Amino acid sequence: MKKFKKAIKPADIIAVCGGEYYGNNDITLQSVADPDEADTSSLIFWEQDKYLESVRKSPAAVIFCTPEKANHLLNRNLILHPQPYFAFLRLVDWWLELDKEKPMAGIHPTAIIDSSAIIDESVYIGPYCIIGKNSQIGSDAIIDAHCFIGDDVSIGKNTHLYPNVTIYADSKIGNEVIIHSGTVIGADGFGFILMNGMQNKIPQLGNVVIEDFVEIQANSAVDRGTLSSTFIGQGTKIDNFVQIGHNCHIGKHCILCAQVGLAGSTILGDYVYLAGQVGVAGHLKIGDRAMIGAQSGITNDIPADARYWGSPAMDADKLKRILVSQKHLPEIYRFYLQKKKKEEEEH
Repeated sequence: MKKFKKAIKPADIIAVCGGEYYGNNDITLQSVADPDEADTSSLIFWEQDKYLESVRKSPAAVIFCTPEKANHLLNRNLILHPQPYFAFLRLVDWWLELDKEKPMAGIHPTAIIDSSAIIDESVYIGPYCIIGKNSQIGSDAIIDAHCFIGDDVSIGKNTHLYPNVTIYADSKIGNEVIIHSGTVIGADGFGFILMNGMQNKIPQLGNVVIEDFVEIQANSAVDRGTLSSTFIGQGTKIDNFVQIGHNCHIGKHCILCAQVGLAGSTILGDYVYLAGQVGVAGHLKIGDRAMIGAQSGITNDIPADARYWGSPAMDADKLKRILVSQKHLPEIYRFYLQKKKKEEEEH
């Protein structure tokens, strides 16, 4: 259960989410919850039939459901919406923003900021932050404690860096970006060349460009390009412990789940989904809207709209048929041995 500081009314919910409300307009709502944890101030949602009894028993004040399910919840306060879960999430997002207490604009006295940096007066900069030469931070940005921002970095408006984020020199961060603790943006790409028995470092001269509305969660790394930019497109969401190598180009609204690893110069189209622990070899292209299953190993280009899985990855439907066939291998092998023995006896 999540309890909010600011209470809302049913009319507020309809204004945010749309849909139709049927019930008591005077009730006050203070929380969102699962049906089993809800109290008389809670909002819950119901989509799947298997949870009907749990929803019926719940003391929740208001229930999101589809119009066709309303007859299963007689005498309850209902918000009828064609996509209850989506509407519920939209409300939660709005409510969190309503409840949020943004830090007051200002620069903590322990922060170290180069005199050439341009900081909008509405920005909050927390304790022990460091901001380098010629860097710029846009309006209403929040830079939490112990963040490091190198030289010639630009950070857009309403962007939030959580504590201990490191942004190397020349990085370009857009508007409304969220970067969580421990993430490193713009470190050198992993480039070496063997000469005379020694691994020689290839200079990494590019940068990182992150477009608007990107979110990068904790302890991920985005390496700078060798000569050009490593690029992350608008609205892409990146989970914890993700590695993005140098010169990668990630399209708009992609999803990269935990422990995904992209080798250098990987190109992702728009709306690509990579499930947990997917690994992609370098210099490969994954087309728009492709979906790759967990722990897959990508060694070849993947076409648009494909569904791949496995290591090495292949068409997901084909791999499922192979896995089903494997269950019958003992019987197939026993049949083979019997047939082979019979042939030998006949000869």
